[in-house]
Amino acid sequence: MFGTIVLILAIIGGLLAASSLIASKSQDAGQALKKIAPYQGIIGVIILVIGLYYFLFHSLANLGAMIKFTGGLFNIITQILMILVGFILSYSLISEKLLSKNEAAQEKGAQAAKKLTKIQIPLGIALAVCALLALIL
Repeated sequence: MFGTIVLILAIIGGLLAASSLIASKSQDAGQALKKIAPYQGIIGVIILVIGLYYFLFHSLANLGAMIKFTGGLFNIITQILMILVGFILSYSLISEKLLSKNEAAQEKGAQAAKKLTKIQIPLGIALAVCALLALIL
C-alpha cells in the first residue's frame, strides 16, 4: 500500500524516535542519527501527514475489509504508528509555527506530547520494524 520512499521515511523516523536508545548501544549509529537530527521536525511532519492521509482516506473507508486480513491490519498499525511518531518528532516545529498564537492549543499539545514522549522509544522501534517488514514483504 505504501511506496518505497514513504517506508524509508518511516524507518528513518522510527530510528530518530529511538535515537537515544540506539546511540547508547552503538556509537556509529548514534553519530549517523545525529547528522539527520536537524531534519527531525520536517521528517516528523511528512510522516504525520502521510500517516493521516492513508488512514483517513484509504483505511477508514475500508476498515471492515482491512481488519479481516493480516496485511490490512498490519497497514493500519503502521499508519497509526506513523501518526504517533510523526506527532512526537514534529511537535516542536508544529508548536513553533502553528500553536504559538493559541495558548489553549499550545497547552493541550504540550500535554499530549508529554504523554507520548514517555513511550517514544518503543513507538519508534515499532514503526521502524513495521516499515522494514512492509518494505521487505
